[in-house]
Parts: sequence; C-alpha cells; structure tokens
Amino acid sequence: MVLAPLVIDSIYSYASMRDGEKLLIVALTVWRIVHGQIWISVSRYLTAKGAKRIVNKSIEFDQVDRERTWDDQVIFNSLVIYLLKLYVLGTNTLPFWRLDGMALVVLLHVGPVEFIYYWFHRALHHHFLYSRYHSHHHSSIVTEPITAVVHPFAEHISYTIIVAGIPIVTTFLCGTVSHVSIFLYISYIDFMNSMGHCNIELIPRSFFSLFPPLKYLLYTPSFHSLHHTQFRTNYALTMPIYDYMYGTNDKSSDSLYETSLEQEEEKPDAIHLTHLTSLDSIYHFRLGFSSLSSHPLSSRCYLVLMRPFTIIISFILTSFSSRAFVFERNRFRDLTIHSHLLPKFSSHIWLVGDGLSKEDQKKARKGTLFIPFSQFPPSKLLKDCFYHTTPAMIIPDSAQNIDSCENWLGRRVMSAWRVGGIVHALEGWEEHECGLEVPMANPPRVWEAALRNGFKPLVLPSLETK
Repeated sequence: MVLAPLVIDSIYSYASMRDGEKLLIVALTVWRIVHGQIWISVSRYLTAKGAKRIVNKSIEFDQVDRERTWDDQVIFNSLVIYLLKLYVLGTNTLPFWRLDGMALVVLLHVGPVEFIYYWFHRALHHHFLYSRYHSHHHSSIVTEPITAVVHPFAEHISYTIIVAGIPIVTTFLCGTVSHVSIFLYISYIDFMNSMGHCNIELIPRSFFSLFPPLKYLLYTPSFHSLHHTQFRTNYALTMPIYDYMYGTNDKSSDSLYETSLEQEEEKPDAIHLTHLTSLDSIYHFRLGFSSLSSHPLSSRCYLVLMRPFTIIISFILTSFSSRAFVFERNRFRDLTIHSHLLPKFSSHIWLVGDGLSKEDQKKARKGTLFIPFSQFPPSKLLKDCFYHTTPAMIIPDSAQNIDSCENWLGRRVMSAWRVGGIVHALEGWEEHECGLEVPMANPPRVWEAALRNGFKPLVLPSLETK
C-alpha cells in the first residue's frame, strides 16, 4: 500500500510521457523482494537438510515475528530513489550502461564504503548505541537471510547513506551513473547480505586455494555468523580486510569455516510426510512466506491478486517434481524429526469427513460440536455451533526449532498423525501405524505415551467459552 502511489505514477508517466525510469524503480523493487524470498526458501531448505550448517540452534516464533518486516528496507530505499528521480533528476534520463561509471562504483565500494561502514558498525556496538539501536538486529543469534535487513529505522537511514548513497550519488555527480550500475550494485549488496546471514557455509575451499588473498576481500557466512555469536568481532560489510588490519577478526574464523564445510547432512530419527492442501498452501509451508507460515493457514487479499502466478507455480511444482523433500527440522529431546513435503495437493483416497456439505451442516442442531477426523477442517458455516480443529495436540515446551504452523493449526500445535510418528520414535516402537503383519498399537497405549512425553490435548471450543 505504501508503494501504491509510486506504481500508479510510474504507469501514468510511461503512458503520458514515455518516461520508463519510474517503472524501472518498480521493477527493481519487485526484483529485490523476489531475490529475498528466493534466499529465504533456499536457506531454509538447506538448513533443514543440515549439511554445512554453521550454528546448530533453533529458530522460534519470536524471531520470525521480529523479522516479518524485512521488506521495510526495500520499501524505504524505493521511496528514496523515487524522490531523487522526481526532484533531482526530473525529466532527464540516465544512460543504460557506462563502463567508467561501473568501475567507479567498484572503487568507491572497496574504498570509502567498506571503510566507513566498518567504523560505523564498530560504533554501533558501543553500549550507548547498541542498547538503543543495534541490539534489535543482534536479537537473532541464529540468522536467516532476512535478518540482514532487520534494523531500527535510524539504521536504515544510515545504511542507505553509507552503502548505497556514496557510490550512486558520487557517480551521479560525476556524470557516470547508469541504470546497470545501480541495478548491479544494489543486487550485489543484497546478495552478499543474504549470503552472510544464511547460516550455511556456501563458499568452497577452492575459492581461497586458487587465490589466497581473496580471504581479505570476500567474507564467508561463517565469518559473519561469528559476529552474531561473539558480538565484538568480524564487523566487515563484505570485505574482512579492515577486521584484519585493525585486529577485530575472530581467531576462530578459519576453524569454524572448516568445521562448517565438513558438517554432514543430518539423518532424522523420524519423518513426517505431508502434502500441499490448498493453492495458497504453497506460500504457507515453511519454505514459502515466513510471515504466513508462522500463522495458521488462512486467506489473504493479496494472495487472490497473485492467483495467476500461484497457478503457474503449483503446476510446475506438481508436474515436474515427484519426490518428497525435506522442508523442516525439529528437535525433541535427543530426536531429530524431519518433515518431508510430497509436491502434490492431495492423495486419491479421501477419508470420510472431508466432503461435509453445507446442506449437511444446516441439519445440525444449535450447539452441535463438529470434530473432524481428517486433515481438512470443515468450513465454519453455523454461528450457533462449535468447530473443533483437525485432530491435534499441543507440543511440549522442550520441542525446539518450531517456527511455522502446520496448515490450519495454531502455533506449537501438531496434527495427531504427526504426533503419533514422534511418539513412536520416542518410545522406540517398531510397529507400523497402518498394520500389515504386525497389529496396530492400541489407541490407549499411544494416548498415554503422548501424555507421558509432554503432549497436551487441545481444549474443545465449547469448553473455552465457559
């Protein structure tokens, strides 16, 4: 909504005056949001697998809530560029490409930008500024790509002036700025910021063995991860050279880098297999939109506008991918539990209860309690009746890395079939839930084991009102 006037004015300017530069600002904004979302999805997939993971700790709902406004920086930057175009550049246009301008941007980044950012970052770790501003960013010990842009507004202003302002404004004053230099430089900063916070070591050894000085010119995700765990080391923006020059490089940087590269893919003790439900569930599961996956599945108005794109993505996902893949990793005591997604919307066998019609609901008497026994809860048609959720239980506080919701269920609530798999693993049972040769475990035994391991039943909605 904040950018709506910008989009409208951009379309009007192009239609009336054939001025396409404002549309380029909109395109850059969309690209930055898509780029950020790609990093979120890829990093969550890789951290769930476990290979080359740097910090083996959990992410919880409070961090997801704190970082849900990660696009604020993108919106703010877009408004600044738009105002510069409107009041400084005016009807003048920039060239598409200039080699001298691109070279000047590189020199300005290596020199003034990295140097000023280093000392500004160190100043932010002084207790006066840290307690008032920068501590918000460092609340996330286990970082995700979007952690990179989660800051108080005052820091957004400072970073815009230092990181983007110095190269772009200088090249503008020198008459060498171009569309390509702005796009590539901002994309480079976004890429390096996201990589540095992804919690997966992505830089191979060959980079540094082929060119050893690159160690001082390119930071690694493990290098910056130490800044979030040790707080007073590794201040660099993207180039560690100033940390080495001024003695603030963490002594364990090299060893953590090697240890992270040797981290093998995790083998789970139990696997929960699930599938997509509605079209919008593509965005809701953990590799989708983090702001949606941290809440029960529900409709959003902007998802309706994205429906054509959603249909395309769902077609690609279900047509060209048939193997289940890991998308979530949880810890429960000594168990590692993975959730695997089968890229299909539903199975061909439907359980009784999924097809509850509106006509059937209207036959219910006042005060009727609807208790579904399948994954799909019935639509809440009658206001004088109660609707229970999908069979589910509240998980114990000891369960770790719980930062997303399972379909329509609330926070820290798991479906009964998912709980059943965890309980089987905790108890060390070898029985199959869908018994073939071995008889299925009796329900009271499973129920008692679930309660013994800390799972709690959900309160019926009719009882909550009393």
